[in-house]
Amino acid sequence: MEYDAKYFVQTLAKGLSVLNTFQSDQDEFGILELSEFNNLPQSTVQRIVNTLEIKGYLIQNPSSKKYRLSLKLLILENKIGTMKIWLEKTKAHMINLNKKCGETVNLAVRSENTLIYLDKVDSSHMLRPNFIVGDKYPLHCTGLGRCLISDLEEDRINLLLGGTLEKLTPKTKVTLSDLKEDLKKIKDDGYLLDDEEFNLGLTCIAAPIYAFGNKVIAAISVSLPKVRFDSEINQKLVQWIKETANIISEDYKYLLNGEK
Repeated sequence: MEYDAKYFVQTLAKGLSVLNTFQSDQDEFGILELSEFNNLPQSTVQRIVNTLEIKGYLIQNPSSKKYRLSLKLLILENKIGTMKIWLEKTKAHMINLNKKCGETVNLAVRSENTLIYLDKVDSSHMLRPNFIVGDKYPLHCTGLGRCLISDLEEDRINLLLGGTLEKLTPKTKVTLSDLKEDLKKIKDDGYLLDDEEFNLGLTCIAAPIYAFGNKVIAAISVSLPKVRFDSEINQKLVQWIKETANIISEDYKYLLNGEK
């Protein structure tokens, strides 16, 4: 389902943004820090934090007067066992793909207008990409990013990609028409080649991972230096990445149906 303004609760979105702040390495945040991090007025943040504290999701350190996550979130964590099983299975498939190609394999999800690396299996080569699990990266100039939005309707794509986009390399595509053409390629071919668009010297082949038939929930990629990439490698990687993405999608479908 795409988001209609009448179904969007702005206050809830702000509250979730504040809660997401605690994903960082910092354990505690004060009201001012949360305000600056989320670009929200302190009065708004104070109301959000008070609500989260009352509902048991945040606790205040009496010494520092700052807030941290409560143990109540462990209850939610126990409810996501299915996702843990899926991630474990996915990691095994990523390792198998890494063994086949010898290159770095990445798994990512979308977070609003960025992507976040969930996991990776590094190449054994000394020369390899150095993406950081948990960090955010752009959508428009990465194969993973474009795969993650390939199922969205046009109005959402216009919203995400319609502004001024940063040109990270001479090969970065920044026009809406070029990016929409890539999204069509993903739908038609099941993968996308990112040829030095994020970083000069780096090539990536990415594929979407689906749930419920055509809903993109994640994306997987193989990244490697351009010096190790040629047409023969491309052909093999396309086959392997699509096969792996399909297997991971099937795993998710089975878990949704209660099969483990």
